[in-house]
Amino acid sequence: MAGDDRRSAPFHVSHSVAASLGVAVDHAHCLLRSIEGCTECSPHQVTLLMNSYYSLLRAAMENAARVVWMLAPDKRPERVLRRLRLQAGNVIMSDELCEVGGFPPKKPKAERLQRIKDIAGQAGVSPTEAIKPAGNKQIIRAAGQHIAGDANHAEVLWRACSAASHGDIWAALSLHERRITSENGDVFTAYASASTRVLTTFVVETMAVIRTAVLLSDVRNQPPY
Repeated sequence: MAGDDRRSAPFHVSHSVAASLGVAVDHAHCLLRSIEGCTECSPHQVTLLMNSYYSLLRAAMENAARVVWMLAPDKRPERVLRRLRLQAGNVIMSDELCEVGGFPPKKPKAERLQRIKDIAGQAGVSPTEAIKPAGNKQIIRAAGQHIAGDANHAEVLWRACSAASHGDIWAALSLHERRITSENGDVFTAYASASTRVLTTFVVETMAVIRTAVLLSDVRNQPPY
């Protein structure tokens, strides 16, 4: 990624990749430790929570997908452009936080975005496109298309994780095992528990995104990149 870094400096592609991979693995590790529980005091016991795991999976998926989205293009200009678009999103979101929180920004947003446009021009990519932030939906879909040729499948997984983390009813009805204990007309009471089948599927799919991100990072870390 040295060549990419030279053109995107000081917003290095490699730094963004390392940061995003670190966040993805951090959440995956938290999921593992949460399921394992106390390996010394209860070595044969696992914990299966119903909703919080999907919050961890969502964060792991989003960050790993960001790496895939950034590194998947074969052409250097596109990789540099995507890195600059991430930086533009960072500028816009941090500026919004300062505005809402009443914090004075260190530099005006316009000045920070102009810097990105200048870097884009020097790198031979569109300055206008460079300041268009990429949303998580776009990134997730692109990663799904690259990994399995199925952007819709990736978006479904991501939306389900998001819904579970938000406590949406449709996610609770779709992701968990449930047993109806009583009914009264259109109203029913049910006992719900974590679905090992669904959770395992989501973990496997998320790890596939992380694995692809790591592999792409290894490839782009070699000449001529």
